[in-house]
Amino acid sequence: MVTGLDLLFSILIVIAASTVIGTAGFGFSLVATPVLLLYLEPQQVVVVANCLIALLMVLVLARTWRNLDLRASMGLVVGGMVATPVGVLALNSASPSALRITIAVVIIFLGLFSLKNVQLPFAHNRASGPVMGFFTSLAVTTIAIGGPLGAIYAISQKWKPDMLRASLALFFLASDVVAFPLYAVTGLVHKETLANIGILIPGLIIGFPLARFLVGRINERIFRYVVVAVIVVAGSATLFREFSGV
Repeated sequence: MVTGLDLLFSILIVIAASTVIGTAGFGFSLVATPVLLLYLEPQQVVVVANCLIALLMVLVLARTWRNLDLRASMGLVVGGMVATPVGVLALNSASPSALRITIAVVIIFLGLFSLKNVQLPFAHNRASGPVMGFFTSLAVTTIAIGGPLGAIYAISQKWKPDMLRASLALFFLASDVVAFPLYAVTGLVHKETLANIGILIPGLIIGFPLARFLVGRINERIFRYVVVAVIVVAGSATLFREFSGV
């Protein structure tokens, strides 16, 4: 269980991650996971991060549900739910060291990748929703990272910002609701897991309202560079710790 200064830094990073997801609709794990990896085992980081995301998505949906188009977003959601059991099994069978390295490398790559406004040609087609949902959820449930893939699809549909946030919130919440019982059945949820989720919830309570305050008041470019800097530094620290044995 996270305690002392580790707990303080963990809550601070959850506040930052909640602010990011509250403004962009995704990116919580990109920010929070590399820091949490310094204090928790990788499987626990994935479970804790996804549970915190589920709680945040409830808040996002409560604010944006009127903008939700179920018909338009259902392909993404269904594809994600189908992939969830596969992702949970992959997480349960992965070695902690390989998982930690994979998460750190993917985090650094996606952090740098997010500096460019990349679009995938096939993502413009709504029929690609189930496929994008499948691979996004597979990544999210296995390594807690993958939100940018779903975001690329949602952005390519040219949905309005609130519809985009509502659709991604439904997608992540549906995947996490399916994933948590499977995490529990496979032995990935312990008393310490639940305790760590509970003690990090204050970070959500502070970060989410902060995001609402910052929307429209911050320089988007500077904000993005700061977030990417945190992602790359924390991800690099995880890799250094893993390979150096520190």
